[in-house]
Amino acid sequence: MKSILRPIVFVFLLIFVTDLYSEVPKHSEMDKILLNTWNKTFPVPYTRILKRDLSGKGVLYYRRSAKKSVYIYSFVVFLPLYAEEGERPVQKEGGREIKLKLIYDPSSQEEKYTIELGEFDEIYDAKGIIRWIR
Repeated sequence: MKSILRPIVFVFLLIFVTDLYSEVPKHSEMDKILLNTWNKTFPVPYTRILKRDLSGKGVLYYRRSAKKSVYIYSFVVFLPLYAEEGERPVQKEGGREIKLKLIYDPSSQEEKYTIELGEFDEIYDAKGIIRWIR
């Protein structure tokens, strides 16, 4: 009985894990989504993505509440300096690096993607971490 049950459980777990990882986009696939979400959220565009996956661990599957879990992608983008000329922003020389988190909430009805500025502090939010996904 045990010899028959083990392969069945193994196949079930393999299918479950494969399905879980297949629904999660990789960092490289999120570039267009990051740009679209940034343009909806902020009035001035960033010029380029400097780094993806700041921790080097992959995408974070994170529990926000008992019923809500999200995927968090980390990026560093370059935001140039802007000056205002007649109600329009004009790009100037220089700029700065901005660390941000692109949050993917597959259960959301209105906005599936949001941006939060700043780093993710693992120590402060360790109780919500479910797993890192490569």
